[in-house]
Amino acid sequence: MRKLLIIIAIAALFGIADSAYLSYAALRDLPLPCTLLDGCNEVARSPYSKVFGVPLALYGLLFYAAVGGLALAALASPRRVLLSLIKFFALLGFLLSIYFTYLQAVKINAFCIYCLASAAFATIIFACSLFLKAPETPAAPPNSPVI
Repeated sequence: MRKLLIIIAIAALFGIADSAYLSYAALRDLPLPCTLLDGCNEVARSPYSKVFGVPLALYGLLFYAAVGGLALAALASPRRVLLSLIKFFALLGFLLSIYFTYLQAVKINAFCIYCLASAAFATIIFACSLFLKAPETPAAPPNSPVI
């Protein structure tokens, strides 16, 4: 389980870097360099790129920071509640990534390499979370008779 949490933390770190860059570009209204795919700026300027006026990348930054923090906390103390939260956020992030990829393919008709990278990080986190198991609680020692 330790290796899975380390992979989750590393994927979250990459997600933080990706989301931080996209957030910075969105807040400064900077164009995105897009060498592998042509649609980065189309996606970034689409009406789907903001929710309640906030760039999606900022939500992504919060998501990756939360998952990364939870993974680090679980490495220190693998409590059931931490693992459950990781699984919840991992599922949420994965489902939203599927939806955002759908939007790129069907509604926007353009793909952003940074968004696809984020979807890959969310998928790695989700896949690892499927194999997280809470540590076994040690059985209580039998009551020993008092002598």
